[in-house]
Amino acid sequence: MLSQKTAVLLRSLAQKYETASFMDSDPSQFLRRYSQPRDQELAAFIVSQLSFGQREQFIAKLNAMFDAADGGKSKTRATKTEGAAKSVRKPKTRGASFAGWLTSGGYKKFFPKSQKKFYRFFSYADMADLCGRLARIVEECGSLGAAVRARYGLADASGIATVPPELRLVSALISLFPGVKCVSQNPKGACKKLHMFLRWMVRRGSPVDLGLWNWASAADLLIPLDTHVLQESARLGLIAPNAAASAKTAIDLTQKMAQVFPDDPARADFALFGLGVDQNLGQNDTL
Repeated sequence: MLSQKTAVLLRSLAQKYETASFMDSDPSQFLRRYSQPRDQELAAFIVSQLSFGQREQFIAKLNAMFDAADGGKSKTRATKTEGAAKSVRKPKTRGASFAGWLTSGGYKKFFPKSQKKFYRFFSYADMADLCGRLARIVEECGSLGAAVRARYGLADASGIATVPPELRLVSALISLFPGVKCVSQNPKGACKKLHMFLRWMVRRGSPVDLGLWNWASAADLLIPLDTHVLQESARLGLIAPNAAASAKTAIDLTQKMAQVFPDDPARADFALFGLGVDQNLGQNDTL
């Protein structure tokens, strides 16, 4: 059992960091760029897969992609604010359709089949494969959420039955992207970016997370393990100092956080990540 002191601290930190201002320097700033849920979840998925490394760099790349998707160039830019990237972009008009950009093949102009790197170790061709797969999912299932729900409901789909119950949701998501380089393929790994995306989609009543997938439960989410979360969790004695970035660690940490946030353990992500960022300004977001 966690000490009362630790529980009170975590609740206080979650209250402090889970605010609309959290999005100012976080990848979640893109979640409400579009007004339609189908566009929001597709955009959020690509955002999540590029959210690693230097924030200034990946936010600039995402802004360039969304500018292209919306049919024009923006005068806004990503600026460096206290060691983190802060978007000065205002929400786009309601007429833009990210799903339309994907399904019409518009992404092919921005992401030609080239091995030139778009961001870090992802090439333009890798990004084209990701966009193409998302387009096919929309054409076949109507939305990414509907596709994940269908897989999640089939116990024997793509090996989902062989993973622990805590990994069924992320396994259902992974099963939609076989061989897509931009998407983690092993549900037993940390899968930080996928678990962050799932948090965005599932948690409801949050000023940050969208809560679009009302068929899924926040109780089934795992805490995304990035450097800050691992460091602060170890410092607070929630995990072993040498705990690996793995599904096992994520499950263990999430189970402890369920004692503090019943039915919504992923809320601890705000407490641990926010505290870590404040104490480590200027470091990379890794894993």
